[in-house]
Amino acid sequence: MSENREICLFQNIRQVIKAELWCVKNKIQVRVIPVPKPYSTECGLCLELDGADGDRLEQFAVENGMWIQRIQSVK
Repeated sequence: MSENREICLFQNIRQVIKAELWCVKNKIQVRVIPVPKPYSTECGLCLELDGADGDRLEQFAVENGMWIQRIQSVK
């Protein structure tokens, strides 16, 4: 992954899985990781991806009625 990474938080694990599958289908490199301690979500998992792909993922999420929060990832 590039230096410009971000994490995407979702409301629940179903949304994380749906977003991950969409990313894989659309050839977006993504990793499922635990939600970092400073943040909190119901499911405890989030997606990490290149920041350049964040807009595409956010558009998909919004079009599918999903709650998403994008956060610039820190090394």
